[in-house]
Amino acid sequence: MSNVKGTDKVLDKLKVSVEEGNYYEAHQMYRTVCRRYIKQKKYMSAIDLLFSGAEILLKHNQTGSGTDLSLYLIDAYNQEEMPVTEESRARIIQLLELFPSNEPGRKRFIDVAVSWSVKFGENPAGDPELHHFVGELLWKDKMYHEAEPHFLAGNAESSKSYGKMLAEWSGKEHPSKRGAYIARAVLQYLCLRSIREAKTSFDSFIAELDPSIRSGTAPYHPTLTGESIEIPIYSLSLLNFLQLLILTVQRDAADLFTELRDKYKNELSIEPSFHDLLNKIGEVFFNIRIQRPQQFNLLQDLMNSLFTPQNAGSSSGGSQSRVELD
Repeated sequence: MSNVKGTDKVLDKLKVSVEEGNYYEAHQMYRTVCRRYIKQKKYMSAIDLLFSGAEILLKHNQTGSGTDLSLYLIDAYNQEEMPVTEESRARIIQLLELFPSNEPGRKRFIDVAVSWSVKFGENPAGDPELHHFVGELLWKDKMYHEAEPHFLAGNAESSKSYGKMLAEWSGKEHPSKRGAYIARAVLQYLCLRSIREAKTSFDSFIAELDPSIRSGTAPYHPTLTGESIEIPIYSLSLLNFLQLLILTVQRDAADLFTELRDKYKNELSIEPSFHDLLNKIGEVFFNIRIQRPQQFNLLQDLMNSLFTPQNAGSSSGGSQSRVELD
């Protein structure tokens, strides 16, 4: 009880210091007191103080000091071996909401927060709820490329957001090139055996396009003996390919998969990485093994992309897409 009262007294004193504009002094005091708490293994006292300090400094536009205490907070999480919970995640989300989009420290804070969630959460790619929040945050700032890996590693809502974001991102492209954007989502989801997410991202992408993209319907047989169903025909060939691919991976149809790849090989040549992704899809769904110079590991590639340094101020015009469309 005395520890709580002591922490509250320190918090009150430091808040007054910030309110009076003594930012440098307050920042140094936060660090000094927290260092003492951590040395004494009073991790929760340190965490409460660091969160409060980072929050109030960011609210006062002291982004350098706020970033420093935010990073220190994750360091305290790691030392405490803090598990991913609603409370521990909420502190991170509340601080991220306060960062300006052009603050370089935000990218670093996202990286260390995700790394912590990999270490002390239940998912090898990091906490899905945290990833979804970060994806939405970066999408809002039009940092499309940076948002992608977070949506891929996100929660049940992420695939819908991912598809909508790709529709927005591709909006300035010539219509003939837009299919390559949603292909990046569908193919990567299928490599992860996430059929539902692949379909959701595809459907949400289509819903954002002009209805004139549909040019009719055609019969499709889900099984060799079953009745046919009507599926849309799109004016963009890649959209037709992706729709058929999603249906094909739900069947025991290796020959059909190979035939489908061959039929659309010209359209798929727009991006060299599609070849590797389709090889992986053939392997995970149809046991089609192709000799590759090096092992293809989408989860490892996803982790690498999460922690690759990015220009924190990049946007749709400045980020380098994995799919070269020009």
